[in-house]
Amino acid sequence: MQKADQLKAEISSIGDLLKTGRLDRAFKRATKAAKKWPKAAAFPRLAGLCAIQQQKFKLAQTYFERAWRLDPGSAELIQNYGLSLVQGGEADTALRFIDKIGARGPLAPAQQFIRAMALLREHQEEEALAAIEQVIEHQPGNLQAYCLKADILDELRQWERALEVLAAVVEQHPKFHYGQVRLAKAQAGVGRLDDALKHVRSALALVPGHPETLRFMVTLPNLSQDDLSALRTQISDSLDGQPKANREEAALIQFAAANLARRDKDTTREMHHLGEAHKLLRDGLQTWEDRREQDCRKRLDAPVPIASPEPRSDIPRPIFVVGLPRSGTTLVERILSAHSRVQGLGELASVQYWARKAEAQPSKGQEVPKLADYYVECLPDLTEDAAAFVDKAPGNYAYLGAIAQAFPNALILNVQRDPRDVALSMWREYFGARGLSFTHDLKWMAAEANRYRRYMLHWQTMLPGRIHDIRYEYLVNNLQDAVQDLARVCDLQFEDSMLSPQSSSDAVKTASSLQVRRPVNAASVGRWRIAADQLAPFVQGLDADLWPEVKEEAGDLRQ
Repeated sequence: MQKADQLKAEISSIGDLLKTGRLDRAFKRATKAAKKWPKAAAFPRLAGLCAIQQQKFKLAQTYFERAWRLDPGSAELIQNYGLSLVQGGEADTALRFIDKIGARGPLAPAQQFIRAMALLREHQEEEALAAIEQVIEHQPGNLQAYCLKADILDELRQWERALEVLAAVVEQHPKFHYGQVRLAKAQAGVGRLDDALKHVRSALALVPGHPETLRFMVTLPNLSQDDLSALRTQISDSLDGQPKANREEAALIQFAAANLARRDKDTTREMHHLGEAHKLLRDGLQTWEDRREQDCRKRLDAPVPIASPEPRSDIPRPIFVVGLPRSGTTLVERILSAHSRVQGLGELASVQYWARKAEAQPSKGQEVPKLADYYVECLPDLTEDAAAFVDKAPGNYAYLGAIAQAFPNALILNVQRDPRDVALSMWREYFGARGLSFTHDLKWMAAEANRYRRYMLHWQTMLPGRIHDIRYEYLVNNLQDAVQDLARVCDLQFEDSMLSPQSSSDAVKTASSLQVRRPVNAASVGRWRIAADQLAPFVQGLDADLWPEVKEEAGDLRQ
C-alpha cells in the first residue's frame, strides 16, 4: 500500500510541475521515476508530455511509445503516441500505427482525428476529408474537427467552403478562440483584411496576450491606432511577465515585438527581438542542419536519371518555380496564374514527400512509385481549359534532376534575388519551430544559400537548356518587359492581366500572403542595407566562389 501511495504522489507531483511550466524539472523527475517504477506507464507518458511542450517531438515519440507498450489498451496513450508521430513529421508511421489499432476494432473519434491529420500530411486529402467527416458525425460538438476540415478543404483549394465551415463554427461558438484566429487567417489569405481584423480582435478579447494571436494581428496592414495601442501594451506585458514555458510561444511574442519595432522603423530594436526569437527556435535543430548538408552531397553525387521519352498527356504542362524562400517565387506564380489558361497551385509538397520516401529506401526502389505517377496522383483538381499549371515549392531546387526526368516537357523557372535581401526577409519571418530550420541561424542561412547555388550550378550543367533564370530585381523594376519575356519562355500569349497579379482572388497560404495583395513594386530591393551589421554573419558565411558579386561588394564596403 505504501508503494502505491508513493507512486500516486510522484505522479501528482510531476503533474504539478508540468502545470506550472517547470518542464526540465518535470522531465528529470519523470525519467527517474520511470526507472524506479519500470512497469508504470504514467511516467514515460509524463516525460513525453514534457517533450511535446518543448517541441521535442522525436523524444516525445520515444516515451509515448514506451508508455503505450506498457498499456496498449489505453486510448489516451494511443492518442498521445499517434499525435506525436504526426507532429514529428512521421505521418506515414502514424498511419501504420492507427491502422494497426483499427485492425482490432472500430477507431475511436480521437483516433480517427489523428488518422485524418496523418492523411492530410501525406497529401491524401480526399481520404482525410472522409475521415474527419466521420469524426464530426460522431462528435458534432468537436470544434477542432471543423478546423481540421477547413485545413483539408484549403489543401483541396476549396477556399470558399473552408471559409463557410469556419464562419459557421464561429457564429455558433463565438467564444471559440482558435476558431476566431483560424477564420481570421483564412480571410487574410483571400485578401479580406477587414473581416480578418474583425475576427482577430475578437480572438484577442477572448484570450488577451495570446502569443499567436498577437503575432498574427500585428502583421495586418489595416490596424487602427487603438489596435496598435492595445498590441503595444499586451506585447510589452508579455515580454516583462513570467518567461513562457513553451519556447515557441516565447518566440512568437518576440516576433510580435519585432513587427511593432518595424512599424516604428526602429531596426535596431527589431533585430534584437528577431535575434531572441530565432535563438529560442533553433535549439535542438543542429542535427537538421547537418542532415541538409549530407543530403545535398548525396544528391549532387548521384547520377542524373535519363529523361522519360514522352511527356505526360493526362495533365497540362507543368511549370516548376524554384528559388530560395522569399526570393520572389510567389510573385512569379501569381503573374503566371493571372493568365487565363494557367492554374496556380501554390506550394505542392509532392516532390519532397516522394523524394523522402525514395531516399529512405534506396535498395527497394521498386516499392516507391515513379515520381511522375505519384505527383500526378497527388495533384488537386485542374480546370479543363488549363494549358499549364504552376508548382512554386521553392525547395524543389534540390530535386530538379528527378523533376526533369519525370516531366520532359516541364518548364523550370529559377528565381534569383540578392541573397542579402533574401536573408533579411527570411530572418523577419516566422516559419514555425520545425519549418525551415536553417532560417533560425544566420550562419545556417548562409550555408543553405551556398547549397542552393551548388544545386543550381550542378543542374544547369547536367540539364542544359532546361532551366530559365528570372532575376527578381529586373522583374520588379521592368515589369512589362520582364512579364512579356516570361510569357514567351512559357509559350504563352501575353495578357494584360499578368501585370496585375495582386488582383487575383486565389488564396495565398505562404508568408507572402499580404505582400502579393499590393501592386508589384521595387521597395524591398536593397533593403538589406538597413540591417547590414546584423546580417554580417550571413554575408561572411557566403562562399566567395559561389557568390563572387556579393563578396566583392562586401569587400568594397569594408574599405
